[in-house]
Amino acid sequence: MRGIIIIAIWGVFPSWAQTWRVVQHPDHSKKAIVAQDKVISDYVYTEVSELSEGKAFVSQGSLYAYIDAQGNALTPYQFTVASNFKHGYALVGDSFSMSVLNDSMRLVIPLQYPRVKLPSSDLIAVQSAEGYWGVYDVYGNLRLPCIFDLPPRIVNKDIIVVRQNELYGVVNDCHEYRFSCAYQYITPDGFGYKRGKYVRLF
Repeated sequence: MRGIIIIAIWGVFPSWAQTWRVVQHPDHSKKAIVAQDKVISDYVYTEVSELSEGKAFVSQGSLYAYIDAQGNALTPYQFTVASNFKHGYALVGDSFSMSVLNDSMRLVIPLQYPRVKLPSSDLIAVQSAEGYWGVYDVYGNLRLPCIFDLPPRIVNKDIIVVRQNELYGVVNDCHEYRFSCAYQYITPDGFGYKRGKYVRLF
């Protein structure tokens, strides 16, 4: 019975969760990939990331692309910044701006923001060139304009802690204020501080 259970559990693992390793060329100039004890690439890469959610980023020179667990190209070499996938999304960028790449290898938001955070509750915090923060959803819709001093703290779609003109408030993803920006601070556990007192907000 124990052996049957082990086999059943092993069967649910995706193929990309199995053997994947990077091999350095003897002269240290390039790297190759070995998957399932089979060489799936020549020594063509200058950098190879770990495999994450069945994908990895690789470089040939100064630009990055994404490949799958079998070494198949998922994107062209077009990014100067790349990161591992996490919960279906990865941060990517060029020399000036950042965006978010989804599982379909599409940019979720315009490649125009200096700083971008990975999605939380399907919402993405972005910073404009002027230094102000706003929020997109993972479908590419601007939910909160870039008017806030700090990155919005996304608790969920109904509770987003924001700061404007050095005062904190709470909005939802429709930019409706649940609590106006009138608090000196709002704690992570939902207390607003104003005039020497803490008040439970959420």
